[in-house]
Amino acid sequence: MKLKLSIIFSAVLLLLSCQRDEEETQAIDQVLKLYMQNAAGQDLLNARIPGSYTSVSLLDILGERDLIPISGFSLLKDADTLTYMDYPAGAIRLKADSVSTADREIYYSRFVISLQKTVNSALVRDDDTIQVEYISTPSLFQISKLWYNDELKFTKIPGKPNIVTIVK
Repeated sequence: MKLKLSIIFSAVLLLLSCQRDEEETQAIDQVLKLYMQNAAGQDLLNARIPGSYTSVSLLDILGERDLIPISGFSLLKDADTLTYMDYPAGAIRLKADSVSTADREIYYSRFVISLQKTVNSALVRDDDTIQVEYISTPSLFQISKLWYNDELKFTKIPGKPNIVTIVK
C-alpha cells in the first residue's frame, strides 16, 4: 500500500512539475551569411577559383588580448554554389551602456577578418575589420547592423535573413 501511495504521489508531483512556463521565450536571430566578391562578381571565398582567397580566419579584437582566434564559423556553399562565411557567433560581445534602455539593450562585437591568397608566388594578406551590433529585447536577440572597415554595409530588415555581400 505504501508503495502504491508513493508511486501515485511521485506521478502527481511529476505532472505538476511539467507545467508550461508562462514566461515568454527569447527568439535568437544572430546567424550571419557573409559573401565576398570582386567588382566583376567573382566569388572571393572559393579557394578553387584563381585569384580568390585561400585562407580565412577571424580574430577577436575585444578579448582580454587582441587578435584571439574565433572558432565556430564555416565556409559553406549556397544553392548557386557561391561560397559564403556562415558566422553564428563566437566573438566577445560588449554591452553599449550609453544607448541601452530598461527594455532594450545594445551589444557589439568587433573582429578582424584575415584573408590570405597567393599572388605571383607571394602570400598576400588582407586584414579587414567587422563590427556587428546586436539588439536584445525580452522577446528577441538579433543582429541590427554590420560595419565593414567602418562603412555601414547591413541594416536589419525584420523577417529577412542576415545576408551581407562585400565587394572588394
